[in-house]
Amino acid sequence: AGLKVCYHIMPGLPGSNPKRDLRMFKRLFKDKRFKPDMLKIYPCMVFEGTKLYDMWKRGEYEPYDEETAIKVIAEAKRKYIPEYCRIMRVQRDIPGHLAAAGIRKTNLRQLVHEYMKERGWECRCIRCREAGHKMRKGVDVDPERAELKIRVERTWRGGLDYFLSYEDPEADAILGYLRLRKPTEEAHRPEIDSDTAIVRELKVVGPQVPIGDRRSDAVQHRGFGERLMEKAEEIASSELGADKIIVISAIGTREYYRRLGYERVGPYMGKELN
Repeated sequence: AGLKVCYHIMPGLPGSNPKRDLRMFKRLFKDKRFKPDMLKIYPCMVFEGTKLYDMWKRGEYEPYDEETAIKVIAEAKRKYIPEYCRIMRVQRDIPGHLAAAGIRKTNLRQLVHEYMKERGWECRCIRCREAGHKMRKGVDVDPERAELKIRVERTWRGGLDYFLSYEDPEADAILGYLRLRKPTEEAHRPEIDSDTAIVRELKVVGPQVPIGDRRSDAVQHRGFGERLMEKAEEIASSELGADKIIVISAIGTREYYRRLGYERVGPYMGKELN
């Protein structure tokens, strides 16, 4: 169907431990059946009125404390998170005082980053390298230095997934990216067959710029999205042998794709390839 996939994972569940959780992170991105586009990491917490609370009161379960959770997440970010994945969240928005046991500090992502910085570790996920986050840290991100990078991943049952991105190599910053999928013959949507390529996501990151505005230091509205789409069409036609490309588009962005020659194809926007 061309949807993006976000996994919610919960380290520290009953029966698990740091070693098992790290093996889980590794498997997520080594096993072709998985390889999510995004992650939300929610370490297990204990709240009154739950079965887990009863287990904890009986001494049958102990959740991770802050130190353990920080170490596990930092190790996973350093070793296993690929450049095509975005870590959307680390920890739920739940006031710490409501937890009976487990993590009570509400800035866990910040604590993980501080732990990694002290050790000279880096996370290569999309969010950690987005231009906007880099700029807020005082990193000089120059759109004029942007270079196109293409990564290819083989997915379950022989599908192909291309991750295209424009990046400033000097700042190690990502400015925009696109996910292109070549489905297998098992695609179930009537609009999609093995001769169709799917753009699953197109995004240009950085500080928000109003439509119509142009700023010399901004990433948005500089044509990165259009260039990514052009490259996706080229790959779809010349490398994947596709005769059609479709985009999973929000209602509000359909006009953008119409300007690029796309038209409605069911819930998608599509274009025939020459």
